Amino acid sequence: MRRDGWKGDPIDVVTMDDGGMTTLDNTRVVAARAAGIDVRAVVHSYDEPLPDALTVRRFTTKKGVPRTWGEAVELRIGKQGRSFQIDYPYGSYTIGKVR
Repeated sequence: MRRDGWKGDPIDVVTMDDGGMTTLDNTRVVAARAAGIDVRAVVHSYDEPLPDALTVRRFTTKKGVPRTWGEAVELRIGKQGRSFQIDYPYGSYTIGKVR
Protein backbone atom coordinates (compact mmCIF):
# COMPACT_ATOMS: atom_id res chain seq x y z
CA MET A 1 0.00 0.00 0.00
CA ARG A 2 2.82 2.39 0.74
CA ARG A 3 4.16 2.01 -2.78
CA ASP A 4 0.96 1.63 -4.82
CA GLY A 5 -1.78 3.15 -2.65
CA TRP A 6 -5.17 1.59 -2.08
CA LYS A 7 -5.88 -1.35 -4.39
CA GLY A 8 -9.17 -3.15 -4.68
CA ASP A 9 -12.68 -2.42 -3.53
CA PRO A 10 -13.51 -0.20 -0.57
CA ILE A 11 -14.00 -1.91 2.77
CA ASP A 12 -17.39 -2.14 4.46
CA VAL A 13 -17.92 -0.03 7.58
CA VAL A 14 -20.95 -0.17 9.84
CA THR A 15 -22.28 2.74 11.89
CA MET A 16 -22.99 1.14 15.27
CA ASP A 17 -25.64 2.02 17.86
CA ASP A 18 -23.08 4.02 19.85
CA GLY A 19 -22.38 6.24 16.81
CA GLY A 20 -18.96 4.75 16.19
CA MET A 21 -17.91 2.91 13.07
CA THR A 22 -16.76 -0.68 12.93
CA THR A 23 -15.21 -2.45 9.97
CA LEU A 24 -15.35 -6.10 9.10
CA ASP A 25 -12.00 -5.86 7.29
CA ASN A 26 -9.50 -4.57 9.81
CA THR A 27 -6.47 -6.02 7.99
CA ARG A 28 -6.64 -3.39 5.24
CA VAL A 29 -7.32 -0.65 7.81
CA VAL A 30 -4.12 -1.61 9.63
CA ALA A 31 -2.15 -1.72 6.37
CA ALA A 32 -3.49 1.67 5.26
CA ARG A 33 -2.67 3.21 8.62
CA ALA A 34 0.87 1.83 8.48
CA ALA A 35 1.29 3.17 4.93
CA GLY A 36 -0.12 6.57 5.86
CA ILE A 37 -2.91 6.49 3.29
CA ASP A 38 -6.65 7.07 3.56
CA VAL A 39 -9.01 4.12 3.83
CA ARG A 40 -11.65 3.76 1.15
CA ALA A 41 -14.93 2.61 2.63
CA VAL A 42 -18.61 2.11 2.00
CA VAL A 43 -20.57 3.06 5.13
CA HIS A 44 -23.61 0.97 6.03
CA SER A 45 -26.23 1.64 8.68
CA TYR A 46 -26.60 -0.89 11.48
CA ASP A 47 -30.04 -1.99 10.23
CA GLU A 48 -29.17 -2.10 6.53
CA PRO A 49 -29.88 -5.56 5.13
CA LEU A 50 -26.90 -7.64 4.09
CA PRO A 51 -26.85 -8.76 0.47
CA ASP A 52 -27.87 -12.43 0.38
CA ALA A 53 -24.57 -13.39 -1.22
CA LEU A 54 -22.63 -12.17 1.84
CA THR A 55 -24.94 -13.56 4.50
CA VAL A 56 -23.95 -17.20 4.37
CA ARG A 57 -20.59 -17.08 2.67
CA ARG A 58 -18.83 -14.51 4.80
CA PHE A 59 -20.59 -13.76 8.07
CA THR A 60 -22.49 -16.83 9.31
CA THR A 61 -21.17 -18.29 12.55
CA LYS A 62 -22.24 -21.11 14.84
CA LYS A 63 -24.31 -18.50 16.69
CA GLY A 64 -26.38 -17.42 13.72
CA VAL A 65 -26.94 -16.04 10.27
CA PRO A 66 -26.88 -12.24 10.15
CA ARG A 67 -29.54 -10.39 8.21
CA THR A 68 -28.12 -6.85 8.70
CA TRP A 69 -24.66 -5.29 8.69
CA GLY A 70 -24.96 -4.65 12.43
CA GLU A 71 -25.77 -8.30 13.14
CA ALA A 72 -22.72 -9.29 11.07
CA VAL A 73 -20.52 -7.13 13.32
CA GLU A 74 -22.11 -8.56 16.46
CA LEU A 75 -21.52 -12.14 15.29
CA ARG A 76 -17.93 -11.29 14.39
CA ILE A 77 -17.34 -9.77 17.83
CA GLY A 78 -19.00 -12.84 19.34
CA LYS A 79 -16.20 -14.95 17.88
CA GLN A 80 -13.64 -13.03 19.95
CA GLY A 81 -12.62 -13.87 23.51
CA ARG A 82 -15.01 -13.04 26.34
CA SER A 83 -12.91 -10.13 27.65
CA PHE A 84 -12.85 -8.53 24.18
CA GLN A 85 -16.64 -8.87 23.94
CA ILE A 86 -17.07 -7.13 27.29
CA ASP A 87 -14.48 -4.40 26.70
CA TYR A 88 -15.40 -3.70 23.06
CA PRO A 89 -19.07 -4.58 22.43
CA TYR A 90 -19.06 -2.50 19.20
CA GLY A 91 -15.48 -3.25 18.14
CA SER A 92 -12.09 -1.97 19.23
CA TYR A 93 -10.48 1.34 18.37
CA THR A 94 -7.05 -0.20 18.86
CA ILE A 95 -5.24 -2.55 16.53
CA GLY A 96 -3.24 -4.45 19.09
CA LYS A 97 0.52 -4.55 19.18
CA VAL A 98 2.20 -3.32 16.03
CA ARG A 99 5.73 -4.57 15.54
